[in-house]
Amino acid sequence: MDVDVSQMRADLESRWRDRERHWARKLGRIRLNVEPIEEQLARYRRSTLALMVVPAVIGLMFLALFTAFARADIGLGIVGVFFVPIILFAWLGYKTMERRAASYLAEQARFEEELKRL
Repeated sequence: MDVDVSQMRADLESRWRDRERHWARKLGRIRLNVEPIEEQLARYRRSTLALMVVPAVIGLMFLALFTAFARADIGLGIVGVFFVPIILFAWLGYKTMERRAASYLAEQARFEEELKRL
């Protein structure tokens, strides 16, 4: 009976290592088992915020420049074409990473629960 349980445990741990490799590829910048994922996500959120602020300020400068020459419509067009997508894709990337990290943590919790059950 003990051999069967130890074999099941080894099989479960082997499958989990495979899943961790999969998650490591899927999570990209998030490093597993190095530091808490929440801290890494907080750092990623701060960099996303910076990536939002810098283009927003540059976009406002363009808008102000074109508004000074009475062509705010051109300024809005430039901001909409060049700067809004940068901000939008930065936040979409962060939200995707956040969802993936939550999925990884849920799967890890299921693994640990299964390991305790054995």
